[in-house]
Amino acid sequence: MIVKKINLFTIMLMGMNSLLSQSFTVQSNSISPTGIASDNDFYLNTYLDANSNSYLTWSVVYDSMPSTWEFSNCFPMCNPIGVTNGNLNISSGQSYYLNCHFYPHNTVGEGYVTMEITDSVTTEQVTWHGIAGSVGIVNNWYDTNNKSIKAIYDLNGKNVDRFISNNIYIVIFEDNTTGKIFINEQ
Repeated sequence: MIVKKINLFTIMLMGMNSLLSQSFTVQSNSISPTGIASDNDFYLNTYLDANSNSYLTWSVVYDSMPSTWEFSNCFPMCNPIGVTNGNLNISSGQSYYLNCHFYPHNTVGEGYVTMEITDSVTTEQVTWHGIAGSVGIVNNWYDTNNKSIKAIYDLNGKNVDRFISNNIYIVIFEDNTTGKIFINEQ
């Protein structure tokens, strides 16, 4: 019995040690900013939380979007379009701003940007999925990606049953994730 308790205690300590050895965590690894094609840019952010002092490197490992679109990242300072990697010294207990700006240049569509952040212990990937478009684009994307909408709320918190042009909505998906959608036309 004592051996079982010691083994259980050892396993628990090993699990806590692996959690404590992570130098950082990201608050959200999947982010879905939305906008309209005529926007100069649209974006949505998350934060990286430092668990210890560390030196990080980051790079964009994947991007796919309409050929006229561009993107830039802020981590924590905003970088010009075209900068796809960098580094950052983090300090324990601090949070660092992390976002991606999409520049749709009047082109309806959707795009993805995935950033990988790493140090000698921890690696995280953060993906932004941006949509600039109309109700048809939004509904088509959700239908083709098997992401069923459970509830739609307007900005007054009222549950609504459909999208109406020129409004912002908060949606809750069947998997209980949420997203913000701007509908510019029907």
